Amino acid sequence: MSFATIILSEENALDPFKNIALTISAPVDSVVRDAASPLGDIYDGIADRGDLVRENERLREEVEILQAQLADQQDVLLRIAELEDALEVKTTRPEDQLLVASVISRDPSGLKRSIAIDRGQGDGVDEGMVVLSREGSLIGTVSHAFQDFAWIRLISDPDSAVNAQVNTTPTAGDEVLTPDAPATSDEPDPGATPAPSGAAPPVPVHGVAKGDLRNELVLELLPPEAPIDSGALVVTSGLGGNYPPGILIGSITTVELRPQAPFKKAFVEPSAGLSGLDTVLVLVSFEPARLSPP
Repeated sequence: MSFATIILSEENALDPFKNIALTISAPVDSVVRDAASPLGDIYDGIADRGDLVRENERLREEVEILQAQLADQQDVLLRIAELEDALEVKTTRPEDQLLVASVISRDPSGLKRSIAIDRGQGDGVDEGMVVLSREGSLIGTVSHAFQDFAWIRLISDPDSAVNAQVNTTPTAGDEVLTPDAPATSDEPDPGATPAPSGAAPPVPVHGVAKGDLRNELVLELLPPEAPIDSGALVVTSGLGGNYPPGILIGSITTVELRPQAPFKKAFVEPSAGLSGLDTVLVLVSFEPARLSPP
């Protein structure tokens, strides 16, 4: 049988049968290939998806590293700017000893306005010391001092009260005479020389700057006749001995005088941004007087 098949094959006598077999099996092979093709595509897709996931993870890690480096650089630049501001304040106050400190915490209760700094008794910080912003304006005092850190009561805290003054200028109708020719009567002395325009010395108006949770700072106990206008600067008066005189506190925003009220009230915007403090200066060379009430 095998010998006959070989002879027939050599003589191409079996070609018609081969063609019939190929014709019958070709559609079957095509169906099988078509059915297997999606499975191959799915396998390739799974493999490609795994590569994409790994690539995305690698790129995400690189982005995170770059963001961390950028944050470090920005933090360094910010710290340099803060120290430059502090150095400038030190230059303008050569007689004072200022200690640079960083803010490390804030009171979370919402009932107080206080911050914690990374300097304490080991650095010479003591309770009652005056604390300034890095630009040199008043922000508060040390309320509690520990070995390695301290809490600062901000001037906007309800328990804070600062003896302050507003330096007002005399009205245009007030004539100011030079000391060598003072007026001796209600009638102006013809020989007296009026002071040059704008040379009138400021008239200090004293009050108490109290912290307020809603308005940050309120200047109270002002004389009702005091000529206080919006924009006037408020500084420490030095009365009471708890603060050196002349430290900038803020500026007047609005003035309020109610009928029959014995005193005028003014709202003050602190010069320092109390909600965004990051670097502060502790005035370690000034010791509060701690005067007892009469």
